[in-house]
Amino acid sequence: MATPEDINGHYVKVNGTRTFYDEIGEGQPIVCVHTAGACSLEYTYILPLFAELGFHAYALDLPGHMRSYPVKWQQHRSIHEHAEFVHAFTKKLGLKKPVIIGCSIGGDITLDYAGHHSKEMAAGIPMEGLARSPTFPLPAGSIHPSWCPGWQDLMERAAIESLNRKCPAEKIQELRWQHRGSQVAAVGDLEAWATHDVRALMPKVECPMLVIRGEDDFWVPRELTDETANLLPKGEALHLKNIGHYPMFEDPKLIANIVADFCRKHKIVK
Repeated sequence: MATPEDINGHYVKVNGTRTFYDEIGEGQPIVCVHTAGACSLEYTYILPLFAELGFHAYALDLPGHMRSYPVKWQQHRSIHEHAEFVHAFTKKLGLKKPVIIGCSIGGDITLDYAGHHSKEMAAGIPMEGLARSPTFPLPAGSIHPSWCPGWQDLMERAAIESLNRKCPAEKIQELRWQHRGSQVAAVGDLEAWATHDVRALMPKVECPMLVIRGEDDFWVPRELTDETANLLPKGEALHLKNIGHYPMFEDPKLIANIVADFCRKHKIVK
């Protein structure tokens, strides 16, 4: 049985910047995209499960996050910039028809990616992501310590408070640490979240899409999740009890099985 210790870390140059990613498994490629201000560590527990279920799993650090440098030393400030970077990453690795899965801004990135490149995807699985996500207004000046000295605490609190209500203490502490190290990039991430709107692109998406939402996640309204799924020609919405803003971290086995079942239904994996 695969374990987190079987995950291999690599660096590759994408769009001129040194980019880190984790990798494990063989078979259908699946690319995992993390949340705002975080990194690929959020997928540590689910990557081996994906490998056991027939996936060749990848999880990258977006530019400016943890072990990846920013492109031209500037953080991305739009979901589309992130999505095009993920697309460039898949091209650099030569991945054919990957499944794209992401959470929070990663979910938004998955939807933007599909809006522009669905013909190159096997499927998309946005978790806690929306076709439009105007639900996290960013305070002006957040990046400047003298204006917002509690920015790191704000980011960590925004993360841990949106976990499910039964989340154990050790998971809360682990998630807190996953959000340390990308505080500057997080400003661009949240600006991107608050201004994201790809509703006009969704009717053109050709691949199957599963929009997942945890019912304990107060950042993502149920009605906007359903709106997103209804805009997609092959879209489905799934609302999960006892799950918050980080499904793949809170219950990796549940999410891995949901993803595998969805991909089996669409004959993407056996």
